[in-house]
Order: sequence, then structure tokens, then C-alpha cells
Amino acid sequence: MDKLTPSQWKVVNKPYEPESTLKVIAGPGSGKTLTLLYKVLHLVTVENIKPEEILIFSLTNKAVDSIIENLLSIFEDSHTNKEIVRQIGCYTVHGLANRIVVENEGMINIIEEIGWRGLMKLLPPSKRTPHHFRSYKELEKVVKDYKLNSARNKNPVIEKLVELMDNCKVMTNDDLIIRAKKYLELDCSHSDASSSFTQDLQEKYKVVLIDEFQDLYPSLAPLITTICKGKQLIMFGDTNQSIYGFLGSNSEIMSQLDNLHPKNSTTVLKLFDNFRSTPEIISLASKIINLPLAEKQVIDGTDETPSELVRKLPSGVLPQIVTFDDLAAESEFIVDKITQLICSSAKFSDIAILSRTNSHLTTLANILKKYGIPYQKLKSQPDWMDDLRIQFLLDILKVCSLASDEKHDRGFNTSDKWQSNFSILVTMSALKGIGDASIQALYKACSLKNLSIWKYLTIVPNFEWPLGLSIKKKIENYTSNLYEMIEDDQIHQLDDPMELLEKVSGIANNLNLNPTYSQALGDPQSSLEFKTHLQEMAQVMKVSKSNKPPGISFVKWFLETYFDQTMVFHQAKQALQTTGPGTIKLSTIHSAKGLEFPIVFLTNGTMSNFPMDTNALYVGMTRARNLLYMCNMKHQRLVSKSPPYSRNIMSNNSFWAYYNKDMNRSAFGAEMAHDHNIQRYNQLRKKFGFYRAYSSLKGCKSIFRRI
Repeated sequence: MDKLTPSQWKVVNKPYEPESTLKVIAGPGSGKTLTLLYKVLHLVTVENIKPEEILIFSLTNKAVDSIIENLLSIFEDSHTNKEIVRQIGCYTVHGLANRIVVENEGMINIIEEIGWRGLMKLLPPSKRTPHHFRSYKELEKVVKDYKLNSARNKNPVIEKLVELMDNCKVMTNDDLIIRAKKYLELDCSHSDASSSFTQDLQEKYKVVLIDEFQDLYPSLAPLITTICKGKQLIMFGDTNQSIYGFLGSNSEIMSQLDNLHPKNSTTVLKLFDNFRSTPEIISLASKIINLPLAEKQVIDGTDETPSELVRKLPSGVLPQIVTFDDLAAESEFIVDKITQLICSSAKFSDIAILSRTNSHLTTLANILKKYGIPYQKLKSQPDWMDDLRIQFLLDILKVCSLASDEKHDRGFNTSDKWQSNFSILVTMSALKGIGDASIQALYKACSLKNLSIWKYLTIVPNFEWPLGLSIKKKIENYTSNLYEMIEDDQIHQLDDPMELLEKVSGIANNLNLNPTYSQALGDPQSSLEFKTHLQEMAQVMKVSKSNKPPGISFVKWFLETYFDQTMVFHQAKQALQTTGPGTIKLSTIHSAKGLEFPIVFLTNGTMSNFPMDTNALYVGMTRARNLLYMCNMKHQRLVSKSPPYSRNIMSNNSFWAYYNKDMNRSAFGAEMAHDHNIQRYNQLRKKFGFYRAYSSLKGCKSIFRRI
């Protein structure tokens, strides 16, 4: 506890009180996570709250991963049994909702891009003109609006799509939250099961901690408020870092949470310290937020707000703010600065490039690739789960599992007996030559005979199918490839992950996928990415196999839990990371939320005509610990200038001594190597001609292999 500041200790030491709220205002770098961790330790070791009575929420997988990892360290340091941590509930909101719904309904489908594209195939042509749904994103929006206002927005076409989604247990993330709330409101006290996850949420937990409350949005309110009723609610966050306004007003859900318990049972505290960023970065970031120093806030029943305490000494280097006329100039500025940093004391892994849009990051990634600079994109979920080819394999597994259950009258209710229909439509839509009209004709024929698609294809003679000869052959090829897995129930008998993956990969290989899926396989780089993603899927399947309970087939367990299993795999992978130069991190500002980096390049893109949103800019700036470069911000409180040529950062020995101390690295020999670093940088600069037009650079791929 001697690691805590007075404001942190005040939060940790606040006594447990049932049906109360503790709201902690915690700015960037204030030690929020550390305070949350010690609060959990204090609840267990001092307040005698059992670990299984504590529930922690966050919005992202990486935040949950970080909390679990650091809890293990905190409990180990306190000489407390680390097994206690495994009894604490720590989930993303959607991960918890998914677990509730799966426990009560079995396998479900959370609709992704490939699913929306499949639904597009069922729309009649008149609904797919440029005046209607030009993309699956537009269809997604219309379906969501219809679900919210079905009585007002009567649309028979959308009504049919929603009916299909309901019958096949296809849900949006919003549906998942609403469905989970419904199960929490049911009385589980008379359930046959001695204990269930849903019942535990209703009865067992005493304390709920919410990390980053400013990231919550209205559609999450039904579930979160239901869970928090009758418990102590502890929230950490900072409204200045609220950047998800496009999902709805954060103030709306915060109003509900603030009023969940009586006012006399609500306490507001603030963490005033900043441990992360240099005073130079914090000073500029504070001007962006523009909170007057004289402004007072009601904290813990008083109207006095102590000044911010920046715990780091000045670095002597101000943030650099620059403007460029074109992408070539911006990209070469970034590459030149990276060269200077790497020729000094920085590693690639110290550096992050943050942007507002994924498209700009993709452009910068291509530029880094041409220079041979190693990089890694940070995303909200692992790359393998976003790969359309992997999604196709998962959908084939779902077809086989669900259709086999239907075939053998196993584990389904009358209301969801055709749950396989959605996955069949999605996978058929991915096949080359099977167009919208064929999909619609087949689906209509099945509906008229009141049969599932799979049953229709296996019991109705093909001469009755309302399809052309060439389409019939493609459908027959599809059916024959899946036949043994479904009809002979092989899908539930295969218990070896590699055997199952080999089998489903063979099926996919025998199907003629359309160019969206198959053309990328001809590209060497794309093929390598697919191989990597397939290996990651295999590893997650092995993790799933290792913790599969008895009484359930492996494929069913994997399909119901692979989101959770991916987290387990990711934690194991993190533990095996090795040291070395690492990679530069590329991320949107939204995905970088909650992270920090020694050096940050924050860019708005040269083509953007819009200023950076104030909160997004504040979040991006405060990701930086020691060095901050800002390109094309176009913000009213920032003064940009064209960048002069400078290598002062390489000559600044005092800064690099400061930097190495902050990074807990030895500075031995750094000053002696200074002249050599300058010489090496000048050689690279001369050889590859920084500040020439990027388009003129040829053969530069080996630049950083020489460093």
C-alpha cells in the first residue's frame, strides 16, 4: 500500500457499503488501474469480501486482459494465493452478455460483416438499388432501426429478414444485451441446476467495479443497471476521455447509474496525480481540454479541487506540432523521425502511430512496409477473427453442428429448429456463381414446404429444385461435401482439434468460393496472413479442447466459447513474448484507449478537412509518456508550423538520459555512441534521400535491416 498516493489511498480505504455508489474521477496516467487493483485487494483482504463476490466490467478485451494480468501480480506481491484471482469475475460487457445467453439458449450467432452480406442476398432487386441498400452497413442500420421501431417502420421485407434472424438465433450486439437482461430478470431460484452463471449474477455478487465509465453508451444500460442493483457500485473514469459519442450519449447512461442508489449513499472521489506523461505534454493537453484553473468541482462533499500533481520531472522537450501539404511530406517526416529515434536509444516497440481513421493507418502501414520498418496493427479483437476466410470456416462448422442436431432431433426447440438456415445461407452466398435470385428461390421453396434448407436439399429430389442446371450442380457439390459430417454425425464425433480443422479446411477447399474470399489466396502476402490466422485458430481450438467439460461435443463447446478461449490463448501468448527491438504500433485513437507508449506520432491525415475532436485529441496526446509529435491536427487551440529540418533530438544527451531512466534502461555507453549514431543516421539519410517525394523512392525496403 506504500505505492499509493493520498488520493489513491482514499479510494482504496473507502469502506464497503451495500447498495452504494463510489464514483472515482481518474484522468489519464492517474494510476486508475493500480487504484482499482488495490481496491480489489483491499476488499478481499480487509473487508472480507469473497473473491467470487466481486465482478469487474470493462468495454474491451485488452482492458480485461490487462486487469487480470495485473491482479495476478498484485496478489502475488501481497503474498496472497494467486488462485483467488481466478475466482474474481472479470468480463467485457458483451462477453458477459454472451455467456448469459449461451447458457440459456445454446449456440447463437453474433452477426458480423459476412452475415450481413448473406442477408443482402435475400433482398429483392427493388430493395438493392442505389436508392436503398448500397452496402451491408446500410442494411445493418435499417434492421437496427426496425427492431427499435417495428410498429412505426412497417416494412414486410425487413420483417422477413428479422424473422429469419430470430428463428436462427442471429443477434446484433444490442440484441445480445437485451436478451441477457431478460434472463437476469427471470426467477432462477427454482431452476433445476444447482448453480448457474445467470443465477450467480443474480444472487452471488456483492461488488461491481466498472472500468472506464466514460466509454459506456445507452444500449448497455439495461444489462448494467440490472446487474448493479442492490450491490456496491464502484466506477472509475474521466468524462474528458469520452470518445464514443457516435454510439450514443454517455451522459444518458451515467445519469441512470448515478441515480441507481440514494444520493446519501453516493461518494465522488478524484485521483489528482499524473504518473505517465511529462509536464510538457500534460501542460499542452490541459490547454486542449481548457478547464479553467479556478473551476471547482464537488468532490467528496467539498468544493475544493487540488491542483494536478505531475509526478514526472520535466524532460526539456516540448511536443512538436507540424502541418503538411501532402501525404508524401507527412510520411517522410514520420520516417525521418523514426530513423533519428532508432539511431538514438529508442526501440521500435517504444513507438506508436495513432490516427483517427483506419484508412489513414493502412496508407501509413504501406509506407512503413516499403521502408522495411516492422509494425503491428492494434485492433479490438485478434486478426484471425476478422479474416473472412476464417469466418467462412467457422460458419461451415456451425452449419454442420446445427444441421446435425436438427437431423438427429437433438437439443433444439420447435421455435429454433431451423437455426442452421442462417449459416447455410451465409456459406452458400460465399460460393462463386450462386447469385441472389438463386438464393431467394431456394429459400422461398423451403418456406413453402415448411422445411429447413438442409432437409429440403437432402429429401426433395433435385429436379424439383427451382434452380437452373448449373446452379443445381453447385448446390449438389455443397451438399455432398457436408453430407457425412451432418448425416453421419461426424461433426460431433471428431474430438481432435487438428483433425476437425483439417476436415473443415478440406470442405472449404472443395467449394468454389467467390473472388472476395479466394482471390486473396493467390497473393503471397495474403496467403501468409491466412496461414498465420489459421495457426492461431488451431491454437485457440487446442486451448478449448484442454478445458472442455464432459457431456458436450468438442465442436459445440468450441463454437459456444471461442471468444472466451481466444482471451485465454492471448494471455498465454503475452506471457511468452520475448525482448528485442519489437514493432511500431499502429492504432486508431479509439483502439489505443487505455494504453500508453513512450513515443507517439498523432496524425489527423493530410486529406482530412475536419479538425480533430477535442476529447479524441486529448486521449491521443495523453497516450504519450515522453515524446509527442502531432501532424495536421487542425485544432483551434493548437498552433501548427511547417517542420524545419532538425536532428536536435539525437543531439540532446540530457533527454536520452532522462528517457533511459524512465524506461529503466541502462544509459551506459549512450553518450560515447552519440557520434556514431549521428554518422549512421546521415548515411541512411543520404542513401535513401529523406524529404524527397515519397513516390520517387525505389528499392528502400532494406533500410532498417542495416540498422
